[in-house]
Amino acid sequence: MRIILDTEKKTITVPWNYTDKLAAMNKTIKEAMGDQAKTLDFKGYLDDCWKYAMEHSDEQLKTAQKPTKREKDDKAEKKSGNA
Repeated sequence: MRIILDTEKKTITVPWNYTDKLAAMNKTIKEAMGDQAKTLDFKGYLDDCWKYAMEHSDEQLKTAQKPTKREKDDKAEKKSGNA
């Protein structure tokens, strides 16, 4: 599941079907562990993912590639309405 943290806007963006995916994960966990299973919630799941990513940032950190001139031109055309 792809989750976007925007540090400029101070927002977290999740997929449109995030609630359904979280419910499916909880169902799988409950089936595997029974009633003693810990239920994932929005904040707890994101917090666990963030902690894991930070603990493994030496191996997991990814840097996006610099846009090419063509990509910049395409975006500028779309903004101006010429595309």
